[in-house]
Amino acid sequence: MAKTRSLPGWWRSGRVQWRLLCLGAILGAVGALVFQLGSLIGHITPNNLLWGLSFLVFETPVLAILGVVVSGVAMIARSLVPRTASRIARDIVTGAAALTCSAALTFGLFSIFPFGVDRWVGVLVAGVTGIIVGGAFTLVSYRHLSAV
Repeated sequence: MAKTRSLPGWWRSGRVQWRLLCLGAILGAVGALVFQLGSLIGHITPNNLLWGLSFLVFETPVLAILGVVVSGVAMIARSLVPRTASRIARDIVTGAAALTCSAALTFGLFSIFPFGVDRWVGVLVAGVTGIIVGGAFTLVSYRHLSAV
């Protein structure tokens, strides 16, 4: 008896555009949560907790929308790769576009709203965010093509 794949049905039948859009929105929402948890380290008081939760209600949709913007840029870059290109080239372009866009948006966010941190901290956070997001987009793009 043949063993069925362990991938769920929504993954096997999905299109890469929808997967990348969902990934961008999820990463944006998770980024909002990580940012709020990071800002509370060492400052946990009932007042700060209440302020953080109320700000999270506003921040989560905004960063989810920015995640969708990153997804859009990655999909546009992916569509510019010729069909004759290798699979890995398409995945790397997708990840590189997501890395660049997310790092630029994160740096822009830290430039507009400095959050009381040094400019170089914003550069470091933008770089780390870009690497994580770019890697995630590359991995989802690669897994999509290997699952189809």
